[in-house]
Amino acid sequence: MIAYFVMELAVEEEIPTYSGGLGVLAGDTLYSFADMDVPAVCVTLLYRKGYTLQKITPHGMQLDFDSPWDYKKKLKKLDLEIELYFGDRLQRITCWEYAIRSKSEVKVLFLDGGLEGNDPEIRKLNEKLYFDDGIYRLRQEILLGIGGYRVLKALGYNVHVYHINESHSALLVLELLKELGSREKVREKCVFTTHTPVPAGHDKFPIDMVLGELKNYGYELNWEEELENGHLNLSHLAMRYSGKVNAVSYKHLFVSSHIFPECSVGNPDGLCDIEYVTNGVYHKRWVHEEIKELFNEYMIGWDESPILLQRAYEIPSELLLKRHNKVKSELINFINKQTDASFADDVLTIGIARRVTPYKRNDLILRDIDRLIHIAESFGELQLVFAGKAHPKDTAGKEMIKNIFEKMDLIKQRTKALKITFLENYDINLAKLLVAGCDVWLNNPKRPYEACGTSGMKAAINGVINFSTWDGWWLEGGIEGVNGWGIGPKPTWQDLSESKDEEDLEDIYGKLAYIILPTYYTRKDEWVRLMKNSIATVGPFFNTYRMVSEYISKVYKIGLR
Repeated sequence: MIAYFVMELAVEEEIPTYSGGLGVLAGDTLYSFADMDVPAVCVTLLYRKGYTLQKITPHGMQLDFDSPWDYKKKLKKLDLEIELYFGDRLQRITCWEYAIRSKSEVKVLFLDGGLEGNDPEIRKLNEKLYFDDGIYRLRQEILLGIGGYRVLKALGYNVHVYHINESHSALLVLELLKELGSREKVREKCVFTTHTPVPAGHDKFPIDMVLGELKNYGYELNWEEELENGHLNLSHLAMRYSGKVNAVSYKHLFVSSHIFPECSVGNPDGLCDIEYVTNGVYHKRWVHEEIKELFNEYMIGWDESPILLQRAYEIPSELLLKRHNKVKSELINFINKQTDASFADDVLTIGIARRVTPYKRNDLILRDIDRLIHIAESFGELQLVFAGKAHPKDTAGKEMIKNIFEKMDLIKQRTKALKITFLENYDINLAKLLVAGCDVWLNNPKRPYEACGTSGMKAAINGVINFSTWDGWWLEGGIEGVNGWGIGPKPTWQDLSESKDEEDLEDIYGKLAYIILPTYYTRKDEWVRLMKNSIATVGPFFNTYRMVSEYISKVYKIGLR
């Protein structure tokens, strides 16, 4: 039995307990566990007010609202209570259950400390996701890690492998250490996946805060051995007590080895064995219904065996283009109902949709609007659709959204050849439409900070063509001019240098003007060939069936021997 721990989770549209890629990946993984009959249970937290509901003012200011949902209709309350200490406060914890059913059933346990009689500060832990980085976050991680471990015990789960996704649940190793008595035995039961290439993305807490919250647990640990400058780094804790550690793409393996030298590739004296398993997407969830019908007719069995997506060449070109244009028309209609953008069905449409934060450079393409306008007027009309939320406390991310709106207004005053819009409240439903309805998927994060990325995979299996920085999964999956185009120089795996904005921007504008627009408007046969190549080269490999199989063979084997 695999116990899959994750702080955020996107299992369906009406359960807003996710902020972005990590939660969506977790949901895709659980659906694949159920399809592939992998014995697993997921542990996460209940958030009564969700993550954040995004509203944007006409001037581009992001406003953040609660996103409440009727969890009592979606989840089943279990007749179970455990007790947890938060400092001197002994609190009652219960959980709610959700079931994913396919060849097997995968249960999801939503932990809940928001009970009557609990301290108001503890009840608050189940209000919102990623609300705060201080003691509120530490307590959420006590609830997830220690509480999750105890709930699984109370429910009688026989867990062979504890899968710690990011470091949010790392404190569960303290419970295992108490039970098993040694680090070596704990390492036989734990695996750790690091999903971020940014050092600042790894949770650290002052040791005084940690000891204050854990003082009543009686953990016997040499805390000094675990500290960095007086702080407990939960990623390092997870790493030291896991028998396997994995990055989420081959490039990310080298980035992670740089961040965590004690786990570096080829280091025989390393504290842990580091691997990589490149992410994938749950193909059944992300292929649009219109495209599914084509797949069902020309690639029978693709849903059970995604390797069959390599037969995309058997789909008649005119039918693939017709179905894509039907989905595109659905997207254009949605855009025109939601905004005053006046998009047209026959204009090349580029999607730029993801979390808004500086390293993702969401607004890079708008850096030189004079040149962008010239390209649209000289080489072919162009439509750009942006979407994405900034974290409520990410001031720089919110400024990027504001900048997009300011550039949008300037462009609207100067030309009709270039149209831009921003769709608010990016979520699963909107993502499904965007990854299938755009013509090109633009992804230009600053290298090497994209651990993997999965939105481009979702686009590719719908026949949407990628235009991406050579980072994360695209370094493995991208074939220049065959299934899309790269941005900037293509680095070696070991090259951890940062990409330069000016260099990448030059590549974006140059390829847009001289390759992408001319191909779209004057060489339709070549365009459809690129669409088929995208499906056939990305779909068979970058799916969660392959990913889960690799986790079983490369990572979970420590506890399944």
